[in-house]
Amino acid sequence: MREPRDEGMRATRVESLIARVLLWGGVLSGLLILFGLVLHLGQGGFHDHALALQRPTRSGPAVRPPGVFISLREVFGALSAHPLDPLADIALGIVLLLITPVLGVAAAVPAFLREGDRRYAVIALIVLSMLLASLLLAGGAA
Repeated sequence: MREPRDEGMRATRVESLIARVLLWGGVLSGLLILFGLVLHLGQGGFHDHALALQRPTRSGPAVRPPGVFISLREVFGALSAHPLDPLADIALGIVLLLITPVLGVAAAVPAFLREGDRRYAVIALIVLSMLLASLLLAGGAA
C-alpha cells in the first residue's frame, strides 16, 4: 500500500505539469493576439476596414468578409503571405487558446502513466478522445 504523502507528491507533480501547459499556452496565445493587434494598428489600424458581418440578402454563394478564416489551412496560408496578415496572427492566437486545454489533457496521460496511476491515465485518455472526436465531428480538422 502506498503512503498518503507519496500519493500527494505524485498528484502535485502532475498538477504542476498541467498548470504549466495551461499557463504557457495562455501566455503564448495572449502574446500572439497582442502582437496581431499591434501589427494591425501599425498597418492602418481599425480605420482601414470594418468587419461587417451581415446576413446575405439573396441566395447564392455567401461572400465572407475579409479577415474571416474558416480553416487552419486558411490561417497558415495568410500567415505565410507578405506582408503578414495581422488578423491571421490573431486567429492563430485564438486557435492556440482553444487547443490549450486539449494539450493539457494530452500531457496528463503520460504524466499519470509515469507516476503509475493507470486509472487516471485511462480517464484522461477517455476525456482526450472525447475532445478530439468533438473537434473532428465539428469540422475542425480542415
